[in-house]
Amino acid sequence: MIIMKAFITASLTDKVLTELKKHMEIVYEPWRDTGIIYFDVNELAEKLEGIDIFITEADDLKKTELFEKTNLKLLASCRGDPFNIDLKAATEKKIPVINAPLRNVDAVAELTIGFMLSLARKLPKVEKILHSKDFEVVDFEDWVEYLKKFQGIEIKGKTIGIIGFGQIGRRVADRLKPFEVNFIIYDPYISVEKIEEYGKKSELDFLMRNSDFITIHAMATDDNDNLINDDRIKMMKKTAYIINLAKGSIINYEALHDALKNKAIAGAALDVFPMEPIDEDNEFLELNNVIVSPHIGGNTLEVIERQSEMLVEDIKAWLNNQTPKHCLNPEVFTHKKIAKSLINGEIYDLKSKIVNTCKNLLKDGHVIGSAGNVSVRVKDQEKEFVLITPSNVMYDEMKPEDILIIDLEGKVIEGERNPSVEKHLHLGVYKAREDVNAIIHTHGIYSTILSTLNLSLPPIFEELVPYLGGEIICAEYGEAGSAELAENVIKSLDEKNALLLANHGNLCCGSHLEGAYIVLEYLERGAKIYYMAKLVKEPNLLPEETVEFEKEIFEIFKESKKI
Repeated sequence: MIIMKAFITASLTDKVLTELKKHMEIVYEPWRDTGIIYFDVNELAEKLEGIDIFITEADDLKKTELFEKTNLKLLASCRGDPFNIDLKAATEKKIPVINAPLRNVDAVAELTIGFMLSLARKLPKVEKILHSKDFEVVDFEDWVEYLKKFQGIEIKGKTIGIIGFGQIGRRVADRLKPFEVNFIIYDPYISVEKIEEYGKKSELDFLMRNSDFITIHAMATDDNDNLINDDRIKMMKKTAYIINLAKGSIINYEALHDALKNKAIAGAALDVFPMEPIDEDNEFLELNNVIVSPHIGGNTLEVIERQSEMLVEDIKAWLNNQTPKHCLNPEVFTHKKIAKSLINGEIYDLKSKIVNTCKNLLKDGHVIGSAGNVSVRVKDQEKEFVLITPSNVMYDEMKPEDILIIDLEGKVIEGERNPSVEKHLHLGVYKAREDVNAIIHTHGIYSTILSTLNLSLPPIFEELVPYLGGEIICAEYGEAGSAELAENVIKSLDEKNALLLANHGNLCCGSHLEGAYIVLEYLERGAKIYYMAKLVKEPNLLPEETVEFEKEIFEIFKESKKI
């Protein structure tokens, strides 16, 4: 039996190291303990001689020569953005590269909030003075003078400018919401709809001029190099603060230093610099309106725990001849083909959303046990994939890893369980309706009552039409999981967002998962009202001209992807 051998320079938990030792021989030399980061190709190649798996965080693997000198079979990076690895060279050598996306996003977001509060209350200045030899309170007047020096501001009501609204930027905004702040957000790659859930989408210059606090969470790209230049720093309010936990290359630090030294702006908090690591000669350390930290945004115990768990699960998947969940070059695998965009934080977020939706279905009484099913379509350039709930998994026990990825023919791309028996129904709708990207099928009580009576849900109140599309008819009966049921659904759904299934509950769809859930809530509410009214007498229907007007709103909702 051939024993794999791993060389590890990243920090991992004892628990994960113990687990890895069950599967391979390991050499554990974390750079935090040794103080060594490998930049020399020959030195690193020598350390990797006879090594099958390399688990790294900071070592330099950007040179193609290194991959020619080693026989690695798997490369694991404890980073969300492994820019220190030549991915193309690894792919050419058929070496899978796995990473740990989102491992530090919460840590960085929390430190951002900490910096913001510290700047607002002048805590660095307070600390320096109170710990200095010059601090002395002889009489009441001395205390009053310090009180004046230490007077800060509140976060509440201030305008927060966020540059870069990805995973970290959004988490910062989520944590700031309770402070009742106003958001100005600059990110050309995030939709207006997404940003307007938090605040106002703006151009960068407007943000620089109008923000009380500016926090940077943009990626380091060629376009973002020197993004906050001298001119933009001069746009800032004299009372404004700027925080950078992204990359040192994004700000012109020379211009920033001048602005801080001359009190042209109120202050800054800097965790990253153009040249790192920083030392005692860093010029920002001389300023009393700046918080300086040595790139510690992701430096928490929880980050190490998170990256350890993510990597060990993917390594075990690889050992079992499965495609790891967080693989940057899945094309190296011949047994499974899947789009790169589906092996990152985005797909995990979608799986988590589906699981949360399933738990809400259970909580709201739309399903019991493992009945019903949920899916989301993901489009990746010319390819399409569907994330779908598994068969026979109880909703209260379901986890993101239970969610399967299938292609439009129903073939499993990723996942160990069987997809829902109703996959034909879901796939049929996706093929017939380009506007549909999420489907929820449940056995809600009132829609099921109507479906067992083979009744349609007519437009009895105005909200039904804009969200559902008009009268919701009942499709003909078909056995659960059958192609016949799928055909009946496609034939009856037409361009509407909902359908009753004879003796089989309902089907609701939307351009996104949240929209499909809203459709379900309107359908179930409408079915309840119609059923209860019908117990008394035949309900009145909306006038035909009102229905036609509401249908126009339905089309607007569809085009805008509101639902």
